[in-house]
Amino acid sequence: MPHGDPAGRATGARRRNQAVRAEPRGIGSAGAPDPLRMEVRLLGSLLGQVLAEQGGPGLLDLVERVRGSAIALRAVPDPVERGRLGAVFDGFDLETSELVARAFTRYFQLVNLAEEKQRVRALRRRERASPEGFVAESLGAAVRELATRGWDRSRVESLLAGLSIHPVLTAHPTEARRRTVLVALRRAYELLDRLDDPRMAPREDREVRRRLREAITILWQTDDLREERPSPLDEVRSAMVFFDATLFGVAPRVMRALDAALDMLPADDTGRRAAGSAESAASAAAAPPEVRLVPLDGGSDAGRTGTRPPRVPAFLHWGSWIGGDRDGNPNVTADVTRAAMRIQADHVLRAYEHVAERLLQTVSISTTRVPTPPALDAWLAAQARRHPGMARELERRFASEPYRRVFGHIGERLRCTRMRLVGPGPAADVAPIPGRAPDASEAGHSAGPAAVREGGADCGYAGPAELLADLRMIQDTLAGAGAGRLAWGEVQEFAWQVETFGFHLAELEVRQHSGVHERALGLLRAGADHRAEASPGVTVEEVLDTFAAIADLQRDFGEHACRRYVISFTRGPEDVRAVLDLAAIADPVGGLADRIDVVPLLESLDTLEGAGGFLRALLRAPWYREHLAGRGGRQEVMLGYSDSNKESGFLPAAWALHRAQAALAEVAAEAGIELTLFHGRGGAIGRGGGPTNRAILAMAAGSVRGRLKLTEQGEVIAAHYGNPAIALRQLEQATHAVIGASVPEHDGRVAAAAARWSATMDELADAARVAYRGLVWDEPALAAYFAAATPISEIAGLNIGSRPAARAGTAAGEDDGATPRGPATGEGRPSAPAPALPAGTAPVPALDALRAIPWVFAWSQSRAFVPGWYGLGCALEAFLQRHGERGLRELRAMYAEWPFFTSTLDNAEMVLAKVDLGVAASYAGLARDVPGTDRIWDAIRTEFERSVAGLLAVTGRARLLDGSPVLQHSIELRNPYVEPLSEVQVRLLARLRALPPGDPSRDRIQRVIRLTVNGVAAGLQGTG
Repeated sequence: MPHGDPAGRATGARRRNQAVRAEPRGIGSAGAPDPLRMEVRLLGSLLGQVLAEQGGPGLLDLVERVRGSAIALRAVPDPVERGRLGAVFDGFDLETSELVARAFTRYFQLVNLAEEKQRVRALRRRERASPEGFVAESLGAAVRELATRGWDRSRVESLLAGLSIHPVLTAHPTEARRRTVLVALRRAYELLDRLDDPRMAPREDREVRRRLREAITILWQTDDLREERPSPLDEVRSAMVFFDATLFGVAPRVMRALDAALDMLPADDTGRRAAGSAESAASAAAAPPEVRLVPLDGGSDAGRTGTRPPRVPAFLHWGSWIGGDRDGNPNVTADVTRAAMRIQADHVLRAYEHVAERLLQTVSISTTRVPTPPALDAWLAAQARRHPGMARELERRFASEPYRRVFGHIGERLRCTRMRLVGPGPAADVAPIPGRAPDASEAGHSAGPAAVREGGADCGYAGPAELLADLRMIQDTLAGAGAGRLAWGEVQEFAWQVETFGFHLAELEVRQHSGVHERALGLLRAGADHRAEASPGVTVEEVLDTFAAIADLQRDFGEHACRRYVISFTRGPEDVRAVLDLAAIADPVGGLADRIDVVPLLESLDTLEGAGGFLRALLRAPWYREHLAGRGGRQEVMLGYSDSNKESGFLPAAWALHRAQAALAEVAAEAGIELTLFHGRGGAIGRGGGPTNRAILAMAAGSVRGRLKLTEQGEVIAAHYGNPAIALRQLEQATHAVIGASVPEHDGRVAAAAARWSATMDELADAARVAYRGLVWDEPALAAYFAAATPISEIAGLNIGSRPAARAGTAAGEDDGATPRGPATGEGRPSAPAPALPAGTAPVPALDALRAIPWVFAWSQSRAFVPGWYGLGCALEAFLQRHGERGLRELRAMYAEWPFFTSTLDNAEMVLAKVDLGVAASYAGLARDVPGTDRIWDAIRTEFERSVAGLLAVTGRARLLDGSPVLQHSIELRNPYVEPLSEVQVRLLARLRALPPGDPSRDRIQRVIRLTVNGVAAGLQGTG
């Protein structure tokens, strides 16, 4: 490959390389007929220019040759074209393979930015074209839909009073990109976004392109792979990127959007369209008249949001498992949990300081214009007595501007609060506030600022309630002085942020496996040493210290900061009792057991099918009824999507989860408790993923009731919350769906559909389960095939998360006594023996010990995506063979009328559209030495064809994704660019597995394979 003088390469490349010629002309993208196409061309050409600069013209020529061959193969998919593509790769050495892999990975990462920008552009275009700016599935649309059903303001506000949207961020290792790469890509996005400005001048366009080349150069020279596995606290800090950039600012915008939507509703029932005189009272009740909406366009906004007190509560709540989830991860200790909360507090308190500083600069109301309200004078006098030095300085600077002095005091009290709560430790390495010299509290916490020295521990806020009281006082005085717009504008948004995030940012939840609790209690009751292990790497002392950490966090940050305890693989009420017993042992005086909300996690097929019986037995236990009464009669139950899918297949798991939702809702209603279902959904379809809003509307009748709690995992966090506009849309869509799923009419339709077609779903799920288990759990060669025909061992070696790919002590042949058993082995029996692997194949954990995330991740890399669809074809074919044309009509009616079935098939369709049998066959070739490979591959290929045929018959479409042409087109455009990455990966996997164990080239080959894993994930826009 050509290498020469860097400067010569740069100038020469610019003079003659084809990437320069391909760069689109013009100024910006605002005036382009197809802005997305123009930006993709621009990013591709700029990347090509950087490739030529960094690797010489030969690198660009090679990449273009690979790209051309891959596109030709897709245009004419025959063996001749595949042979031509293979010939391009035949002469690759490791360095060339790595360069090509990195080039295509960077291309996908840049294209993903352009597509993200197009989503934002499309959202804005639809909003401009919509009445009052309320697009479909927005909060305005939700209120409008309630009004068309005859809901007046009082009824709507009653529903919203109980509204709760509760995303929980988790650190599951599905984000393959380094935090460094994520930040670099965000910088590139900000530059790309500037091209949409229609006022852009030629000089500005040139500058943006220059800086984009600079950003791409940095990306090219940045390593994709982490040198070491991130620690749990590294994962906490990575999550803080999204809080700082997006979540903190978006939260009040969500509340404002719903509050603004309520302005459409009249103040009383005068806006209701009267029913015709001939209509009877009964018919009017059956079809209530529509509420006449108040137009929002034109005229003054007096009396609308921002000029009046808000009508909606702070309904958005955030949770986190990052630093609290210790199930199978001994790296998460009690000290880690304490430190995680300090990092969160550091970020949220700094954010509040920013807001206070901004308000200090802007709320410049002067006593020369408006007299100081007595309440404000009294507040300032109290602060002067507590902090005379600070008061004198603020008086000097803002003598006639009392509100600026108020926000100055608030900012200083927040800094004091941060110093008290954060203290020295892991959070001290957070960068100081931009534009302000770091105070002593930020330089190792060796000494406090002036206010701390004056006021001591009394200088800060005892809790967020005190800060909210100050903000309410400010609002009252502003409103009384004729400045209601300030009171209910920015100050109200500050209040919403405090109500949403408190001083803890996100509620830190603790999760541990039921078997660990059982073993720890057994050891304690036997009088064992506290240093004895309850599970590998986790001592009894550590189990008890976890509860001590919860008590510490509640004392410092309030009970809401850390009160939920999730029990993985809950089997029965005794698992709940074990948690309360351990809490009582760890904190016998402080009463921690009374301040914990125990959240059973049901994730195996057996526990999902017995969900109603489990909850009924738990609620009938006298000891638990007493506990629940002290917790306000509120119960949360978590449903596990990933492991149930891995155990039974996607269709049986989906149906079992739906039935569990219905059963739990029924039991809760009987017992008169408030039930919240916590949905442990993954990002991939094979782990319960898919569009959130459609999943909500597909939930069982009575299971929503205004409350949604769900996990946001791995790369989904970046996809949903990396961009403020997309984050706002994601939260609006979820809230819109929760409101829609909480009205009686929706529950009635969903319940009727479930009753009508429950037997049909039982039949489909049973057939799908038999097919899936036949491949995964009953096929003796499947484990060996999976190890050989996917990059599972290389994925397990990627440093993308602090948690191991399998639970500790569960490699083939080992048993820690606390690990759930797969369906092929049965509860309590030893794990399946290690598969017989071809020579050179790295060992992997037994399938029943392997976590669902790497299971799905590996199948997606091989382009087979088995967990997301396998069994569907057998189920549909068997049903149609048994019921004929009447059966097809029934399935089509189910698809048209039952949101659950519609969502399930649409999710399968998205996965099937990404399956590439040609590429998957290449991976299957890696397992040619595994006895049974032909049988397994034939089963996968046949079931794929059967699934596509059955799905198209039910949906009535000619091709997959004909109903989603944008997604269909995106997949078609991406496939030729994913193919080279897959080709490099397959070839290197074959080469690696042919090497003896001690060969010195193994590490380098594994590195390049892992680079291709990142690239394929970027191309497919997903991992596991």
